[in-house]
Amino acid sequence: MVSTIHNSSMVNVQRRHGQVKKPLCIFKYNMKGVDRANQFLGYYSLPRKTVKWTKKVELWLINCAIFNSFTVFKKVNRNSTLKYKAFLLKLAKAWATDATVAAVPVSDTDVVQPGPSVRTRRRPQVDPPGRLSGDMRKHILVKIVKSEYCKKKHPSRQCHVCTEHKKKSRTAYMCNFCVMPLHKGECFQRYHMCKHF
Repeated sequence: MVSTIHNSSMVNVQRRHGQVKKPLCIFKYNMKGVDRANQFLGYYSLPRKTVKWTKKVELWLINCAIFNSFTVFKKVNRNSTLKYKAFLLKLAKAWATDATVAAVPVSDTDVVQPGPSVRTRRRPQVDPPGRLSGDMRKHILVKIVKSEYCKKKHPSRQCHVCTEHKKKSRTAYMCNFCVMPLHKGECFQRYHMCKHF
């Protein structure tokens, strides 16, 4: 092991079958939590999800930051029995459901016009987790913006609620938070209020 802050001195370490001599840098590495941190980061590794090295570095830094926040959380809340895996799941749920809330409350049927350069995203395959949050301030109807490939003058999409009821009805509006095409009024209310709309 190469170290710039430790000398070559040896220390006695108590093991199960007696004392063993170890180099100081190895003793510090094992006792100060570096080895334990690498162990935790190895269990739930993010960098293996990609091949590009720049993304691996970014994901590894995010992974280290998450583990550091878990360590601080355990130091502050000494009576907490929260495990690292449960901490990661809670963090992921918080990131998935978190959204910016408008400063001015907007009613459900108000429509916000996006700028001409904003392209409308595709709707997700599954309903978003924050659909039934009850906070209607973040669910805002916006007009669907056509892409450069669209030939129609007024772009529209199939209403998600009408599709579930096997009705063919297109709408020019969508929920900005859920990214679901919905009609103004009843379809919008049912989608955000009812579990089975």
